[in-house]
Amino acid sequence: MRRRRLMVTVLAALTLLVSPAGTTTTRAADPLRVVLIVDSSTNMSSMLTEFRNGLHAFVDNLPDDVELALISTGGQIRIRLAPTSDKAKMEQAVSRFASDGGANSLLDTLLESDRRFLKPATDRRPLFVLLTTDQPMLGEPPLYAYNNFVKDFVRRRGRAHGIVIRGTNTGLISQIVENLTGNTDGIYHTLVVGNSLADHMKQVAGEVAAQQ
Repeated sequence: MRRRRLMVTVLAALTLLVSPAGTTTTRAADPLRVVLIVDSSTNMSSMLTEFRNGLHAFVDNLPDDVELALISTGGQIRIRLAPTSDKAKMEQAVSRFASDGGANSLLDTLLESDRRFLKPATDRRPLFVLLTTDQPMLGEPPLYAYNNFVKDFVRRRGRAHGIVIRGTNTGLISQIVENLTGNTDGIYHTLVVGNSLADHMKQVAGEVAAQQ
């Protein structure tokens, strides 16, 4: 699902950008660095098999020259795989993926991952892939910091694709993922259950390949 314009109102307004602002430090010919952020909270623990299958489908269909980092969000940020283009290391990290329990620290993890892995890599085009459930977030979400990140990420010509597994209610996590993917013209899917997750992650990998 693609959206070029998105209006979202939560605890505070999330930024809606119609077009990239300012200049960029990356070029269209630069290779991609993908940061794959995956929910490892208590909320996804019953879907571990579906998550692993989805992650394997994504890695299996990823172009060989793409760098990938795997980061999880259970309780706090956890770096499961530093950026690498080694497919064997990617497969090993995915096979070891398991729930960490706790709450879903998606927003904090998103901001920290950009600061550590994407923003410093000026010779790589930045791309986020978000795989998450939706649940209440603990504490006051740093929406001001998120809005600043979105403006800078779009300026750097970043892209984001996201899949959210949720019920009928839409929480802040869904709104953040929809806002980020909408601002960067990315793929956004919502699923009720994880049975088709592998097919959707394969589609996301195909979109990444088309951008490479």
